[in-house]
Amino acid sequence: MVEKREKCCTGCKKELSLNLFYKNKTNEDGKSIYCKTCTKLNAKKYYQQKLLKQASQSNGFHIKDVIFPSNFVSMDTKKADVALKIALIQRLMLTVSSELRELAESLSEEKIGV
Repeated sequence: MVEKREKCCTGCKKELSLNLFYKNKTNEDGKSIYCKTCTKLNAKKYYQQKLLKQASQSNGFHIKDVIFPSNFVSMDTKKADVALKIALIQRLMLTVSSELRELAESLSEEKIGV
């Protein structure tokens, strides 16, 4: 049997060397279906989506998930970085708005209490 030295990544659809894939003993060839680059992009996407969801839930806002396309890894690196930066800024804005609301509430409580 001839051992394959390359594999097609499910994410970016490129034929890459096997050393560019993480190990995964559940697959027949012992390698992941995504290359290392696609795996890292997917992890970043998941993490940012999780943080956005947590921030929006704690602030009572709902942010539509439109900045993350379904095939995130097919985007070029620059577009993927921009999408992740937008998610980070949205999360920061939600956090800041929450803190501002808490400060405003504490100020109004102090005025009422005086």
